Amino acid sequence: MSSSHEPSVSAHKLYAPSVSRPLVRRQALLNLLRQRSDARLVVLQAPAGHGKTTTLIQIKQQCEADGSLTGWFTLDEADNDPRRLFPHLGALINQLAPDLEIDVPELRGRHRTDWMIEALRRLPQQSALFFDEFQALSSPELLRFFREFSERLPENVRLYIGSRSIPDIGLPRSIVEGRGVLILAEELRFSLSEALAFFADAIDLDLTPTEIETIHRRTEGWPAALQLFRLSLKRASVRARLQEPELPRPRELTDYLVDNVVATQPPQVREFLLRTSVLTRLCAPLCEAVTGYTGAQNMLLQLEQAGLFLRSLDAELRWFKYHSLFATCLADQLAIRDPQAFTDAHRRAAEWYEKRGMHAETLHHAIACGDYALAAQTLDRWASQLIPEGRLITVERWAQQLPWDAIAQHPSLMVKIAWAYIFLRRHRPLAPLLEKIRELERSARLDANIVMSMAAISADNVEEAFARSERFELDQPRSRGFQAFELGAAGNLAAYRALAENAFDRSAELLAQALQHSERAPAPFSGGYNAAVAAVAALLQGDLHTALARFRRFATEAQPLLDRSVAAAAMYACYLWALYEANELDTADTIYGQHHDIIVESTLADFTAVALLAMARIDDARSRRTQADERLQELESLAQANGWTRLSCLVVGERMRRALAAGHVDYARTLATAMPHAGTTPSRWRLFADDLGNPLYARIQLAIESSQHNLAEQLIESARIDAGSRPYRQMRLHILQAKNNARAGQDRSAERALREALRLAAPGGFVRAFVEEASTLAPLLARIATGEPTDASAFTRGLLEPCGIYHGAEPSPPPCEPLTERELAILGLLAQGVSNKQMAHRLVLSENTVKFHLKNIYAKLGVDSRLRAITVARRHGLIG
Repeated sequence: MSSSHEPSVSAHKLYAPSVSRPLVRRQALLNLLRQRSDARLVVLQAPAGHGKTTTLIQIKQQCEADGSLTGWFTLDEADNDPRRLFPHLGALINQLAPDLEIDVPELRGRHRTDWMIEALRRLPQQSALFFDEFQALSSPELLRFFREFSERLPENVRLYIGSRSIPDIGLPRSIVEGRGVLILAEELRFSLSEALAFFADAIDLDLTPTEIETIHRRTEGWPAALQLFRLSLKRASVRARLQEPELPRPRELTDYLVDNVVATQPPQVREFLLRTSVLTRLCAPLCEAVTGYTGAQNMLLQLEQAGLFLRSLDAELRWFKYHSLFATCLADQLAIRDPQAFTDAHRRAAEWYEKRGMHAETLHHAIACGDYALAAQTLDRWASQLIPEGRLITVERWAQQLPWDAIAQHPSLMVKIAWAYIFLRRHRPLAPLLEKIRELERSARLDANIVMSMAAISADNVEEAFARSERFELDQPRSRGFQAFELGAAGNLAAYRALAENAFDRSAELLAQALQHSERAPAPFSGGYNAAVAAVAALLQGDLHTALARFRRFATEAQPLLDRSVAAAAMYACYLWALYEANELDTADTIYGQHHDIIVESTLADFTAVALLAMARIDDARSRRTQADERLQELESLAQANGWTRLSCLVVGERMRRALAAGHVDYARTLATAMPHAGTTPSRWRLFADDLGNPLYARIQLAIESSQHNLAEQLIESARIDAGSRPYRQMRLHILQAKNNARAGQDRSAERALREALRLAAPGGFVRAFVEEASTLAPLLARIATGEPTDASAFTRGLLEPCGIYHGAEPSPPPCEPLTERELAILGLLAQGVSNKQMAHRLVLSENTVKFHLKNIYAKLGVDSRLRAITVARRHGLIG
């Protein structure tokens, strides 16, 4: 059996159908498109047999006559996998202008659209892209890509689409804005004059204008029906029916006419047509294997020349394809008249494709003839390649077409399908697979420890995942293929556990081992996960600079390896966290916009959490309150959908933190009482999402804002024990300690704690942890920055501006009307981090009155938040 892999690009998909006979000129449609030259998007939508493809061919010919470059792409269901579609799109562009040598990186999200548009913009002249059979595309992700692409088409490109259904790519909006044109079935039908032209060269039929008018009326100008009439009118019975008062409606004509077309052919041709109708593509060796006849190449050429709904797919005339309407009718006839022959044709085709290692075609025909054993064996072999490459959607698509019994007979296939479902978060179909795999494990008939550990960590079942990781045998230097892929994933998970145990050196060793396995697979998509864990380890140890360098290097150098995978999602999720800590908020916004989809669709719990928590804080920092709410709502929804109770706790903790920052202490207390207690991680493991959003930190904040300083001290000591040897956690706890001491009036203790936090933060360059508490800690920071020099002095001075402290500048008069004494008093309390309720108590006012004064203060200072008010007030010397 051949071990060849299927080509990444199928050349026949980029080949426009050839024309074996003159086409009826669709001048009215061509004139319409000339008049609408301003439209960048043209969609031809009609059922099968309405001439969409032949019309697109004529448009293509006209574009070429006008001097435009043209490219053709015929879609099929397999193109719903991005890892199959985008190499074809890259080949399409390079075919237009091979001299440009345009690189084809594997990107996703908005990156893909940007790349495609920039590549097309480089084309040396006007260009037209033709996409036929567009209805085959159903992936929401890819439809979104085409929507973005069609909306942003460069001026030098026009897009033509043929589809049986109206594609969901924003066409209504395009039409309203004048960028799009929709041509429907009614406009694709032949006019009477076109019908007369169509039959003009059918001299042997000797049709009268009246007969042609009757045919046109009966078919309503349906092009396929006209061609079928043309092929079948040699039979007297068909011609006689033209005189009958009624004929079946156009779509009901198909079976009748196809039957008569076939009946006019010689017996061998008739048998050839019927048996080969089950093939999605035809070539001479395949047709000979299916029919048992020789001389298939001559037969194919004769059928194409005779106009029997056959067209070539390549310039060498090796591959051909029947019109789908014609093939469907023929195959239906074969299945009804000779079911055994129908099954036999599919079986022979499956065997032919299997010998050549053409997996997709083997699966199609094996499933069609009910040979599920062959289909399962084929998918099992192919999935060993597809899973490491990250082509998970292809695995899912074929698995859904196999009956459960066939899958259950192949334990290794069950494992591979489980990998795809885990990474794609397909919980419902995954459940029975895991149940069966557990059953096989218990009976010692299957070793599925690695995939089951990944299923456990995907469900945030840390206990089971880490327990299983103890049984990993990673020291297998000769691993290859799918085994190497699994060992790479196992090494990454083991490194994740070591990280959770603060075993940083051991984690690094395991990551190196995992990377070696992944390279032997080869499994390029595992690299992103590996890079993410390594960079997070650096961040947790206080080395933010190294973490950012690793993220940037991987994102730049390994970009061609990334696509739709948990690994890419994991890397970008953690990158967002690092960018937030470094106060690189613009870059984080850009990264999130480009990779949001994969982050929320395919990451594990902690990676999802740090990405959305970091973005919520960035939104708050930029006064995008609504967007921050949406991020937390999205995280909460994901937690509920995936059963991640631990993440639900993080969401509540973050909402408490935000409520306290806005002065809503009572609301924070309410949230604290509602925080779920299930799903917490055993204390011996410190999962990194807790480093950023630990709910215990929110409880400490609540105690501080409630002036329960002793309770805050106790909680800080408890958290410090749990922090272990992580400088990042220790830094954040020292900041909370400084805040608690400052609020309690213990300035010296507060300064000592803040100095220690600065010592830990300076080597890595952590900024946001200090900005988050600037309303309380700014005076201390300013004092330390002007005090006795230390190793952290330069870093501390760099924090002043992000924290709203403009040290050394002469106070200038405020650009506003003066504040009243009461407003100055409230502003002073505001700078001390006092809540609205505490202000009301100290000043003997109602809380509503305090809010009224705050509103006036904000208006006079021209700000919209507490931190901005404090910053502006300090800048103008209104507070110390």
